[in-house]
Amino acid sequence: MEQERTNWNDARLDHLADQVDRLAGQVTALGQHMDDRFDAQNARMDDRFDTQNARIDERFARIDKRFDTLQYAMIVTLASLLATFAAAQL
Repeated sequence: MEQERTNWNDARLDHLADQVDRLAGQVTALGQHMDDRFDAQNARMDDRFDTQNARIDERFARIDKRFDTLQYAMIVTLASLLATFAAAQL
């Protein structure tokens, strides 16, 4: 009788081990699925960041151009004032 109980427990342990192995496979598959989704999300975010960076770079280029124009205008104005003062002294 002792032998039957041992076999019965061994069969249950084998069944439990099979269930654990199957669940481990499912967890691994779920982990891979999540990794794939994260990779896709990261790719979408990278695309959006690249788009935003391009827009920001364009705006900074426009601001730089405005500052260059302002600096040029200030130089021309200062040169005109200096020429006017020099002509007034003569």
